[in-house]
Amino acid sequence: AGSVLAFLAAAAFGATRAAAPSAGPMIRVGVAVAAEGPLQVRSATGLRILDARTDSLLLTSAGPADLRVARDGDGVGVSPPSGPALTAAVALRFEPAGDEPITLDAIPYRGAMEVFGVDPAGLNAVNELPLEDYLLGVVPIEIGPRDEDELAAVAAQAVAARTYAVAHLRAREEMGFDVFGTVEDQAYGGLAAERPESTEAVRETAGQILMYGGLPIRAMYHSTCGGRTSPVEEVLDRAPARYLRSVSDRAPDGTDYCAASPRYRWVDTVRAADLNGRVREQVERIFGTTASHTGDLIDLRVSRRTPSGRVEALAVRGTRSEFVLERLDIRIALQNEAGRILGSTDFEVVTAADGSIELHGRGFGHGSGMCQWGAIGRARAGQEWQTILATYYPGAELVSVY
Repeated sequence: AGSVLAFLAAAAFGATRAAAPSAGPMIRVGVAVAAEGPLQVRSATGLRILDARTDSLLLTSAGPADLRVARDGDGVGVSPPSGPALTAAVALRFEPAGDEPITLDAIPYRGAMEVFGVDPAGLNAVNELPLEDYLLGVVPIEIGPRDEDELAAVAAQAVAARTYAVAHLRAREEMGFDVFGTVEDQAYGGLAAERPESTEAVRETAGQILMYGGLPIRAMYHSTCGGRTSPVEEVLDRAPARYLRSVSDRAPDGTDYCAASPRYRWVDTVRAADLNGRVREQVERIFGTTASHTGDLIDLRVSRRTPSGRVEALAVRGTRSEFVLERLDIRIALQNEAGRILGSTDFEVVTAADGSIELHGRGFGHGSGMCQWGAIGRARAGQEWQTILATYYPGAELVSVY
């Protein structure tokens, strides 16, 4: 674990405080990115306000604090909800002065909050806290509320999420934080999202990550594989990894472990109006073409599948042109009216009697790495979390790094 310990020591690029060794390194989470502002920062037992660049104390509020943070020239200023600015700096750091946490726009967070301006006139708010505390607000959102017989899946999720976080320290250094607090990286809900079973799982697995070749793995995961996971290079434009191979989700009784997922099987209907509305709009955006070049879209056809069975290339035929979509572009182009991308690329194209096109699909998500509903099914079947991780990340080593 020596190389990863050195990696952790070098990774806390923006953290101004050190966490206790058992809490892991500090992590910086972008909880508001390029926000229009102003932002509301509160604490029921007071705040300490510091210049985040010099760490010098600017103000202390001993009682309840309710403050407004907005752009002030090239920096940011803080003021009461109505009133003149109290102080300003290039970047401000807010720390709780008492026992109650900081809230940003009514959402409570552990740790400290840093706010700074970004071009042209936005605000970034960064929650800085120990990595183990960060996981308390990630795991319950990513795996959902779980019952007693599913706790092994929660523990597996905790290790996967911790591994992802460790591997992404400094990943977004140019933006002033490590990870987004959204599905761009991992969904993070702060204190309000925490649940007893996920807190227990995080504490039980504290400091444990998956490694391969002396470094944290790319611990990818998704909702539902539909019966089999896929190698990462088949579904995303990423380099192959030996631990992100195709894995069967079949149980000994012939069913799939992820069969309980509400997205295990699904049907999406694409009508002519959809083809020449939202689908054509996305095709033209992806390929940089126009309606006059595309013509009317009239057909979808699978032109190539991956070895694990997913659609690798989808031909979209128009009256004037044919376009071939690949990987994630397939899911984006076939998004529904609400803007939600297609469940997965594991589907069949079926022409219905009324001429509409039906997509008969399996699973939800990119399909590589750990299948979360498969992990839940395996936990219900009595598998331990270590076994679940070894199944979905074959060849990866479980290591305690702090």
